[in-house]
Amino acid sequence: MNSLPLFWSRTVAFAGLAGWIPFLLGLLLTLFPALSPFDPVVFERALVGYGALILSFLGGVRWGIRLQGGAGTDLTYIVGTFGSIASFITLLLPINLGLIILTIGFAIHGAWDVAAGMSGRVPQAYARLRAVLTWLVCLTLLLTFVARLFVG
Repeated sequence: MNSLPLFWSRTVAFAGLAGWIPFLLGLLLTLFPALSPFDPVVFERALVGYGALILSFLGGVRWGIRLQGGAGTDLTYIVGTFGSIASFITLLLPINLGLIILTIGFAIHGAWDVAAGMSGRVPQAYARLRAVLTWLVCLTLLLTFVARLFVG
């Protein structure tokens, strides 16, 4: 049996997990606001902004895959842009609503990538990486949302 690694390399795994750190920091500083060296309003906006940036990045990844002749059709370019538009909208909304929209956006992109991996349209290692990172990010964003309800 030809087994692919969970991730392409330790570097890819490290880089992916490093991208999750700002989300984790957002959760921790929401739970323990007294530890935050940042202005809470500025930090909350920065957290949603970071989520918007990463969600937009995922649409760019899909464009890149398609431009190389990979998974999808020309519709991929249009659908890949929806994350960027949703991301922009999150910057204009109250923080809690922005967190929910980002969670939904990450879940949709993650499901799309996992399905593409299962059908062989993207590398299975990429799909596994996206599955792990999607679960981490979505769970962290949801926990941040819940924590904001009780702490803030």
